[in-house]
Amino acid sequence: MMLPIIFRKRNNSYRQGCYRPSHGTRRGRRNRGCLISLSILALLLVTSWAVWYFYPLSDEEKKAAQTQLVTETRYVISAGTSDILSFTATRGDSILEGICNAGTIKEDAIVRDTIAAQWVRRWEYLPYNGHNLVAEAADTAAICRIPQKEIALLMARQARHIAREQENVKSQQADVEYFLRTHTVLDNGFDIVARYGKKLEQEAEALAQAATLVQKAQRGKTLSLRMERRYYINSDTAGKRTECIPRKVRSGMVHLTPETAYSKPGITSRLCRKGDAMPLLKARRPQKKKTQTTAIDSIGTYTGDRDSMAMPHGYGRLHTFQGAYYEGEWTHGKRNGVGFSIMPGKRLRLGEWKDDKFLGERIAYTPERIYGIDISRHQHEKGRKRYSINWKNLRITSLGKKSKKIIHGKVDYPVRFVFIKATEGVTVRNRYFAADYAAARKHGYRTGAYHFFSIRTPGRHQAINFLRNSRYTKGDLPPVLDLEPTDAQIRKAGGIQALFRNVRDWLNTVERQRGVRPILYISQRFVNKYLSLAPDLHNNYDVWIARYGEYKPDVNLVYWQLSPDGRVKGIHGDVDINVYNGFNF
Repeated sequence: MMLPIIFRKRNNSYRQGCYRPSHGTRRGRRNRGCLISLSILALLLVTSWAVWYFYPLSDEEKKAAQTQLVTETRYVISAGTSDILSFTATRGDSILEGICNAGTIKEDAIVRDTIAAQWVRRWEYLPYNGHNLVAEAADTAAICRIPQKEIALLMARQARHIAREQENVKSQQADVEYFLRTHTVLDNGFDIVARYGKKLEQEAEALAQAATLVQKAQRGKTLSLRMERRYYINSDTAGKRTECIPRKVRSGMVHLTPETAYSKPGITSRLCRKGDAMPLLKARRPQKKKTQTTAIDSIGTYTGDRDSMAMPHGYGRLHTFQGAYYEGEWTHGKRNGVGFSIMPGKRLRLGEWKDDKFLGERIAYTPERIYGIDISRHQHEKGRKRYSINWKNLRITSLGKKSKKIIHGKVDYPVRFVFIKATEGVTVRNRYFAADYAAARKHGYRTGAYHFFSIRTPGRHQAINFLRNSRYTKGDLPPVLDLEPTDAQIRKAGGIQALFRNVRDWLNTVERQRGVRPILYISQRFVNKYLSLAPDLHNNYDVWIARYGEYKPDVNLVYWQLSPDGRVKGIHGDVDINVYNGFNF
């Protein structure tokens, strides 16, 4: 055995020159033995290192070296050296989402996620002697590589998008305010609309801030875009975090070092090589938990209950990328039951749905609602018989039988308002108008007058007849134009646009003389078929609608004639029953 040669006692070896070549002597044989011993020692060291380096880790060692990192990501647009705004994601090629001031990091201005990480050797070929982590590197979005000119175009498109969204929010806020003004907390769905109104307020504030930031970015001359990502280790259950500083990105992995000293129990010196970390990370990618949120056919985001096929089923909310929103009941992917819907260009709709079709709002009739009637000479004349009206104590005792109604308690409602027919065409006048008008006002009823429109004569001439033979006193209800032409009469009048010209003449003439905008009395069929052809009438005039169905009309409603066959104590025969759309008359 040659190893003892190393430890053999030698006399004055340095002086005698242990490493001086000496062939064939005893001293030369001793030098060769020394070199062989050193070579064997080196071989043992290399062998030990190779066993340590290449020997596979056990499952326990791999598990001890596993951890997870919390990431916070955002994109930042800068002008020169100044950061202007940040955003969280892009939709399509031009719409930024989650816009915020770049100098302010808010919870809703970052995207938080969890990724797998692995403790590895800080130096590849040496035993573990420090803290080092690797994780899969972020895939830099293509948007971060666009040139400066494209960023300027992106800001221009974003400014136009924000302007459209602001108009949309403003329109929806008007619908929500109208709904809340005309309903109470007792109405089904009132809480849904009120909650959505608060959401619109927050969205309006966010859009205003985004518009300011985008305008500031547009004034910048040299724009750049980058992605910022921060990495954290959750140190304990109390939420304390240790930030990890990224050092370099290589081979699809980011190498990180904890900002402060960090030790994980169970970590040994036998950690995996950096080159072996990627397969382990891919095998440990966190599986997304199945929550109630999912994308539906790229339409938007749905939150709520789902069936076994992941289709909306039960109660849920759908917010589309086009700005539409629905909240309510679903049946296997279709809106069924009670639901609330609002979208750009269409009115707020809350009521019953069937197979994605809106049926309407079914209201409950209670004493708290405001009821009224409209009368003409037919309440005084039945053939040759004449009848008077007992104005002292008018009470509604029946809402008619032509439609289904939800009625709470006994129908015994006071009459709160009365519309009286005054004129028709250019010559007809109601002989009972003056007496009925005076009696209604004397007994405290809110009173208004209406004119029945004729297709045979010009609208301005009919307005003159109405103004001469009707009354309007301070506190009265606005004048009403009763428009009930058939399709044949419309054709005979020269078409719908010719009819609308005459209608506008009547409305404008009466408004100039009375100082108040009249109301349009029309049927649901006329609304569906013709009113959209006159946007000025549709948008600028309140509607009193005749609809003898169970669902509330889907228009900008002020009065609803819900029944032509009601009964009123004090009036002989059938009476038209109306309900005011609201509770503050």
